[in-house]
Amino acid sequence: MTLDQPARRYGLCLMGLSCLGLVGCATSKPQAEKAEAFWSGRLSLQLQSLPPQNWSASFELQGSAEQGQLTLLSPLGTSLARLSWNPEAATLEQGADKIESHSLQSLSQRVTGTELPIGAIFAWLQGRETASAGWEVDLSALPQGRLSARKTAPAPEALLRILLDR
Repeated sequence: MTLDQPARRYGLCLMGLSCLGLVGCATSKPQAEKAEAFWSGRLSLQLQSLPPQNWSASFELQGSAEQGQLTLLSPLGTSLARLSWNPEAATLEQGADKIESHSLQSLSQRVTGTELPIGAIFAWLQGRETASAGWEVDLSALPQGRLSARKTAPAPEALLRILLDR
C-alpha cells in the first residue's frame, strides 16, 4: 500500500513540526546568576598582645564584603562563632549569646581580639591585593591555597594565615 502525494506531504509536515517542537523544548535555559562566593579552610591568628594570643579554627566564608557570613568552627565541627552582616547591621552569635551592631569591625574584634579586614579578605581570596589600613598581604602562595596578612597598626600587631580547602 502506497501513500498518495498529499498524504505523504501531510505526514512529512507533521514530522517536521514535531522535530521543531522537540528542538524548541531542548533550547538551553539562560544561565543562572553567578553563584554566591564561598570559601572554607583553616585560619590562624597570632596577636602580639600582653599576653600574646594564638588561636586557630576552621572557617566558612560566604557572600561578599557588603553582605555575608563568617562561621568559625572547632576541630570537631561545632560552631564557635558566626558573624553575619548586611548594609544595615552586623550580628555575632556565640552559643546562646547574640550581639547586634552597626560595626562589623567591632564584632570581629570581639571574636578575635583585633579588627579583621573582612572586606579586604574577600578581595584577597579572589587574588586582588586590596589595601586595608594597617594590613600588608602576601598572596604569593594563593595558587596553593594559602595567604597571609600582617597587621602593623594599630596595636596589637597580628599575623593572619589562611589555608583554603582544595
